[in-house]
Order: sequence, then structure tokens, then C-alpha cells
Amino acid sequence: MMKTKQGSLGKMSKRTWVSMVLFGLIGQIAWVVENMYFSRFMQNEITRAPYATTLLVAFSAAFATLATLVGGALCDRTGKRKIFVCWGYVVWGFTIAAFSLVPMKPSAEKVLPMVILVVAMDCIMSVIGSISNDAAYNTWVTDVSNTANRARVDTILAIMPLLAMAVVFGGFDSLTNADATVGDWQKFFVIMGIMPTVGGVIGLFVMKDKQGITANKENSFINDFLYSLKPSTIKQNKMLYVCLSGFTVASISYQVYINYLFNIVEGTLKIKDYIIPVGVIMILAAAGSVIVSSAMDKRGKRGFYYPTIIAGFIGCIVLYCAKFFIGKNTSMLLVCLIVGGVLAMGVNLVMAGLFTASYRDYIPKGKEGLFQGCRIVMYVLIPMIFGPLFAQGVINAMNKGVADSDIVYPMELFLVSAVILLLCFIPSGIVRNEQARKHEELMSELEENN
Repeated sequence: MMKTKQGSLGKMSKRTWVSMVLFGLIGQIAWVVENMYFSRFMQNEITRAPYATTLLVAFSAAFATLATLVGGALCDRTGKRKIFVCWGYVVWGFTIAAFSLVPMKPSAEKVLPMVILVVAMDCIMSVIGSISNDAAYNTWVTDVSNTANRARVDTILAIMPLLAMAVVFGGFDSLTNADATVGDWQKFFVIMGIMPTVGGVIGLFVMKDKQGITANKENSFINDFLYSLKPSTIKQNKMLYVCLSGFTVASISYQVYINYLFNIVEGTLKIKDYIIPVGVIMILAAAGSVIVSSAMDKRGKRGFYYPTIIAGFIGCIVLYCAKFFIGKNTSMLLVCLIVGGVLAMGVNLVMAGLFTASYRDYIPKGKEGLFQGCRIVMYVLIPMIFGPLFAQGVINAMNKGVADSDIVYPMELFLVSAVILLLCFIPSGIVRNEQARKHEELMSELEENN
């Protein structure tokens, strides 16, 4: 009876689901390009030196954070989400397509200027994407979801990066691999830019803001901009920040290897025909996370925190073990890659469902936009600074005395990722107990209002 009641309370319209999936998928396609293919572009066409990737990731994260703080404040102050989402996606596409104009294979004296140019362009792209996706779209998701469906919603949104990777990887990766030409990369960036622009135009006719959302200009813009970062706000909403800290740790672990993943598979593991195994990883990880998220909505999240962390740890260790089969046993290498990849990536998706759904439950009503800023600080800024820094340290240590052009990205990245992931036990121990009580409280409120 309780499950039936929860299902009815968590029901959303088809139009809402279409808008959620449309902007979730297209937005993640853009972020996959930014998070993985800009890194690959830098590594393959500008320089393999890890400092360049670290700068690329760290600066884009910083600008994305500032943009999300601004965008979240604007969403609450105007009471609007759709206009920022749709028109933001339109412009977002043009900033991606602009990368088709970047000169490639620079001479030694021009490497640093090209690194700076690519980083600057990435920052501009991240600003537009963060206002439209991280701020406005995520505020809209908080508006239209509730505690009865958030584990499912956030896990479905969490698989969007994998689906996006499948779209980009399966359809267009050949334009970006080691044999890619200048023309191939240009086609890639133009095609990837068209998608958000077209999605934004479609959204103008499909997406709707939730009824009853009103403008909130009680405080100054600066106050709204800094609201979620104030010590007083943190003190009043402790559990919200504990929830965020859990996925912060998981994201740092993920960022240690994700920016180098394609070059690890292709270059380190020497798997040239990698589309099928990576595709299998994406499909199985996505399917598994959806099944787990449905169980979380039905049974509660409490029993899923510790097993999820353990599974992720095992996945990273199995991925590391692939190094022992390079050039010796291709079958075992693929087994390690697929099994480890499914566990590591699937766990990252489930962690997003666990901690993000819990975080949304603690957001005070009327502050949905203002709390997107702290989310981006802890989900993007901190992980995308510390993760690549850890990675850079490992890569440099394992490539001492090696020329930049000969750098190999080591499997030890997965060992570091595994160790960091274990720190998730600390916030998980707090959240798993407190969130169950909060969930029941919000369910009671929903039942009273329906």
C-alpha cells in the first residue's frame, strides 16, 4: 500500500519527463565533450603534458562555479528557469562549434599560447553551460521532482553522462582518435555544437516552468550570490552539506582517471578496437544503476551506501589489474576492463542518485536556485581541481625523464581513485541514518497535501 502511495505521489507528466530527458541528455553530451573530448583534444593535438589538462579542467571548473552561483541567484530572483535553459542551450552550442577554429599541432614555441587559448575558450563554454544546465536546469529539476521520485530521477539523470558518452563515442569517436585529421576534429566540434542549439529551440515549445514559482528579490543580488556559501547558511543546513560532501569525495575519485580514460584504453592498454568493450561498459553500468535506483525508491536509500562504496573500490582495483595482462592475455585484459569499468562507472552513477537525491530533500522551499551554487562548488570545483592534481602527480611520478610526447597514462590512477573512494564511508555513515528520517517526514507532507 505504501509503495502504491509513493508511486502516485512521485508521478510526473510525460511532458515533464520529455523535457527532463531532452535537456538532461543534450546537456550531458555537451559536458562529455567538455570533460573528456576537450581533454583528448588537448592531449592529442596540443600537448600530452599533464599540466595542460590540469589547467583546462581546473579553470573551467572555477568559471563554471561562478557562473552557477550567478545563474542560481538569477533563477530565484526572476522566478524563471525555462528562459535560461532554452536560450542558454542555443548559445552553448555556438561556443562548442567555435573549437573548430582552433589551430592544431602547434610548434614547440606556440604550445603554451595554444594551451591558454583552449583553456580560455573552455571557460567561456563552461560559463554558458553552467548558467543554463547546472543552475537553471537543475533548479527546474528540483522544482518538478519530490522525495517520492528523486532517487529515480537523479539516477536517471546520472546515467545521462553514460548515454551521452555512448552517443558521442559510438557515433563520432572516430573523428577524434589518434588518427584524426584537422578536418575530422572540425566536423566533430560543429556536430557537437549543433545538438545543444537545436535542443534549446525544441525546448522553447516543450518545456514548462512549474506553476506557482514566483520571483524572490527579498535580498540583494550579492547576498543571493553568496547565500549557499555563508557559514550561517551552512550551519542552518548541515545535513544538506554532508550530503554534498559524500558525492564530492566520489567525484574527486572519478576525476582522477576520467579525463585520461580514452587515452588509457587506447594508448596504455593498447586496445585499438575499443568501441565494443567501452559500449558494453556504458550499457551495463547504465542499466544496473537504473535497477538499483528503482530499488532505492522502493526500499529507501539507507542500505545502499556501504555496498555501493565497496563495489566502486573493487571496480577500481580490477581496472588496475588490467595492467598485468597488457600484451600477454587480451581476453583477461578485456575482462578486467569491462568488469572493473561497469563497477566503477555504475557506482559513480548510483552515488549521484544516493547523495544528490538526499541533498535535494534538504533544500529549503524557495531557495532551490540559491543552493545550486554550493552544489557546483562541491560537485565540480573541488573535484575538478583536486582530482586532476592527484592525477598529475601520479602521471609525473610514473613518467620521470620521459618527453611530453612519449608520456603514458598509468593504471596506478585507478589505485589512487580506489583509496580516495574509501573516504566516502565518513559522510555515508551520517547520511544513511539521518536521511531515512527526512524521507519519511517529506513523504508525510506529500500525503497530507495530496
